[in-house]
Amino acid sequence: MGVKFFGQYLIERGEVSAEQVRAALDLMDAENRSIGELAVEGRLISKADADKVNAEQRHRDMPFGELAGEMGLLTEEQIDNLVQLQWRTRLRVGQALVRLGHLGKVRLEELLISYEEDQAPYRIENLALPKDLEGNSLAAYVIDLFPNLLMRVGRIATRMGGGESIVEPPDLPIQVAVLVSGTPSLLICLAGDDEFSRHLAAKASGLDPESLDSEMLQDGVGEFLNVLAGNAMALAERNGLITELEPPRTEVGFESGYLFELAVNVGKAALFLKSL
Repeated sequence: MGVKFFGQYLIERGEVSAEQVRAALDLMDAENRSIGELAVEGRLISKADADKVNAEQRHRDMPFGELAGEMGLLTEEQIDNLVQLQWRTRLRVGQALVRLGHLGKVRLEELLISYEEDQAPYRIENLALPKDLEGNSLAAYVIDLFPNLLMRVGRIATRMGGGESIVEPPDLPIQVAVLVSGTPSLLICLAGDDEFSRHLAAKASGLDPESLDSEMLQDGVGEFLNVLAGNAMALAERNGLITELEPPRTEVGFESGYLFELAVNVGKAALFLKSL
């Protein structure tokens, strides 16, 4: 796999073990705070207000602080202070590995440089749409929105690879698609294994992940696709494009189109786009 997280890169190079990376991720989960969490902890806003902002983020691709400011919940000075606090205190996976004694500081700096060089082709700004999708503005919006919305709705970090013409359907059990019809039209499919789909569906629904059956998993993934497509349609509308969203479907046609490689920190997943 070309696209990968720094932890995966270190494992593949034999610098650290998978168990050591997991320990580093657990340490990060215990220490790192979102802007909303920092605002609540600092008693700048209530938990209820933070939840309102998080809910609104499902429909609008805006950072928490910017949206909270627009809603009159935080001042510009408070937002700046929170962003700086998060930056100063945020623990990265490399730093966590150093703190745990699994990696030296000098070696970390060397590996970060080589990692950035290795992953440069997969930065969002460097990802070129496949030829058949180049003229489809909806596809461009979806690619741009996907990583942020997957984090905001599902709390799943992702890195995207380039789209490859599909040869065979992805070998992933949960496959849900939505069709955005109009000019242009776009079929968007998200496929995932049980771990990825269960985590995403639980975050989207607010339910216990262990209580979700297969139909509820599909519904949860479908809800995320509705959010993704809705945000892309809103951007298209600003540019005078009128589109319509059809309900999620589980019968997905993979006869043609493009599969985008995903590196996710929960399970396995792939994104499929087809211009119609």
